[in-house]
Amino acid sequence: MATKTPEPLLPAWEDRWNQPTFEALMAPQKEQHFNLLNNLLERTEAFPGISRSLVWYGDSWKWTIQYVFDASVGATEPLAYFVPNPEQATFCVPLREEMIAALPTKRLNRYIRDGIRGGKCAVDIHWIKWTPTAMTEVEHLVDLIKRKHKLMTK
Repeated sequence: MATKTPEPLLPAWEDRWNQPTFEALMAPQKEQHFNLLNNLLERTEAFPGISRSLVWYGDSWKWTIQYVFDASVGATEPLAYFVPNPEQATFCVPLREEMIAALPTKRLNRYIRDGIRGGKCAVDIHWIKWTPTAMTEVEHLVDLIKRKHKLMTK
């Protein structure tokens, strides 16, 4: 008699005790957003000196993909986070006050400016998050990440 593999009790994103694969985290994403999110994540990881890691961040962010600088770059804070919540995937770019001041805010797209304006500030870091739903929003986020990467690798 063949044994059947039991179904997991929790979705991969919520199962604290079993570290999921990247594919398992992306599988439940809404079909219309999957390609956008995948494009954003691939382009974020493509920046020089950046690697991704998977970290458990507790009840609110659960399993989160964190984009960090390699040790050779010398930057100690993460570049960005991706919270793969199947209901509302979130991309977060933490910015310190001096980074926000260095950005050409008038030249940034309204989508980015509104996100920065609405970001919560905690421990001297503005936690700015977006849920991209169109390729143009992905392009604007990649531009912001490029600017942050440049500021942190000067």
